[in-house]
Amino acid sequence: MHLPKITLITPSYNQGQYIEQTITSVLDQNYPNLEYIIIDGGSSDGTVDIIKKYEKHLAYWISEPDRGQAHAIKKGLAKATGEVFNWLNSDDYLEPGSLQAIGEYFTQYPQTEVFCGYTHCFFEETGKASHTYRMGIKHSPAATLYNFAMNQPGTFYSLPWVKQAGGINESLRYVFDDELWFRYLCARGQANIYLSDALIAHFRLHETSKSVGEGYSQFGREINAIFYYLGQQLQFPQPLLQAMQKLPMVNDYRPGKWYFSALNSEELLAWFCNTHQFTLYKDFYYLEARQCARLVKKYNIPVKQPEFSKQYAKLFLIPHRMLTWVRNKKFGSNS
Repeated sequence: MHLPKITLITPSYNQGQYIEQTITSVLDQNYPNLEYIIIDGGSSDGTVDIIKKYEKHLAYWISEPDRGQAHAIKKGLAKATGEVFNWLNSDDYLEPGSLQAIGEYFTQYPQTEVFCGYTHCFFEETGKASHTYRMGIKHSPAATLYNFAMNQPGTFYSLPWVKQAGGINESLRYVFDDELWFRYLCARGQANIYLSDALIAHFRLHETSKSVGEGYSQFGREINAIFYYLGQQLQFPQPLLQAMQKLPMVNDYRPGKWYFSALNSEELLAWFCNTHQFTLYKDFYYLEARQCARLVKKYNIPVKQPEFSKQYAKLFLIPHRMLTWVRNKKFGSNS
């Protein structure tokens, strides 16, 4: 059986206490068509000495200052020549046999573009399991995008697609994996995604990791910026964009390459409407709130704030002209 070349990139910086387990978990797979790349950001804790122990098994490695994790992966992608791609952080490790399972599936089903397996998350300090999960897939790309459940270590992409899509977005510090997933869903949909029951990777939660030490609010600020950008590109109603803009977000998001050929933009709008329809209602955007409610019903989306439903129902009992009059009375005829 011809197994595809799998390119695995490890971005690294001062994780000397973990990186040897990361490296050996990859090399001990004995996968016959592996391209393993390590991009270190100039570590000063003994990491480089560990990398040198294994350099004869590496396709490429370097240790020099960089601009962070996303930049390191981007540098690795510039060297990548494989058919299947993922990155493995220097404090995580692979489950034995995982690369073989991935390679065999891509061989048997060459139309596959994304392989989604399970990742086991655990707390380093106690050794206790946190959770084991897989990339969340809903009934449509829009539903999957909006209700995303990110599992980067267990998700392997077609490398040609990743390169065609422009790779990793360096303007994001926390959610460049989410943005890559969102861009895939918008451009390609879900037809070529495979959900595997295989355990692929182990994700370590510890005090110095971004997922623990820096707080999830930073992740949310970047996600809000991406969602606001999508709203602009898909021409969401202006009052809805104003509601989205009220959420905390970063100001320096530079969009990657986005294509929307596989996305039902109206359905995605309905999901955002479900989140913000009551904000529109409270801000006297009655007609826009009513349209949001209709979209939510059209796509059978469970109402996010059902406690407002009775008060909100009067929107459908009050004539259009009266709603317009109330709005103009509150904000003037030019609102």
